[in-house]
Amino acid sequence: MVNGGRQISSVTLYACGTCKNNIASVLKGEKKKEIVFPALVARLEHEKSGTVLFDTGYSERIYGNGIVSKIYNLLNPSDVREEDTISHKMKTEGRKVSYIILSHPHPDHIGCLKDFKDYTLLATEDCINGLRKSKNTELVFRNQVPDMTGGIKIRSLEPLTQNDGEAGMLLKHFTEVYDVLGDGSVYGVRLDGHTKGQMGIYIPEYKLLLAADASWGHYFADRVDKMRFMPKRIQKDYKVYKDTVERVKAFEKEHPDVRVIYSHEEFPEGVYEQ
Repeated sequence: MVNGGRQISSVTLYACGTCKNNIASVLKGEKKKEIVFPALVARLEHEKSGTVLFDTGYSERIYGNGIVSKIYNLLNPSDVREEDTISHKMKTEGRKVSYIILSHPHPDHIGCLKDFKDYTLLATEDCINGLRKSKNTELVFRNQVPDMTGGIKIRSLEPLTQNDGEAGMLLKHFTEVYDVLGDGSVYGVRLDGHTKGQMGIYIPEYKLLLAADASWGHYFADRVDKMRFMPKRIQKDYKVYKDTVERVKAFEKEHPDVRVIYSHEEFPEGVYEQ
């Protein structure tokens, strides 16, 4: 085993497209200010599993879903070019993706699922069901969903029942925990609210929690009660969303040595250093 005995030799963070909004339209009491939200994709290099992605960011398909795309971009203007996409970056780097861990099936997370071949998709059962149903009202756009009947392997994750070690530490704060790759190198944590079955990942060797859209960033997590009506409506269940935010904040407070990064806040793009 290389890299000091680590199962995961490196974690690299990419911004794969952006969207923007006015913070005054999201939170009460804020002055008008445009804020840009990057779409996070993480690449994990695993000793045995090879290249593993967490989410796939935006793709240019966000512009190709007819009237639905027009409405989406009117309310939530996106910016992505071919060279921004994770599929282009992986091709440029000469990497073969073996696994894709999906947090939830919104367009800024599933944009490039169709671009990869012969991989295994790992997600919660609720997330996979969301992909299969592909409802525009749930912000799951059909033109971004890969063929669910062949070409890729789909594996829904089973919650752990053990309550010791890393899993026990996580179960103290989150309702469900998953051993994503089956070897304790990546744990999934259920982050309901924004969508049903949303999942973040915790990488113990790097003391890193990628918290998906549990919030749109630390600034927003600290002001969840100031969220305006329309952003609340985007959440699948606002009450559960608030509870999840508090769970992440409590975890972060109890474990100050763990870095928490939400998918749409500023983050250190490039190879992640602890």
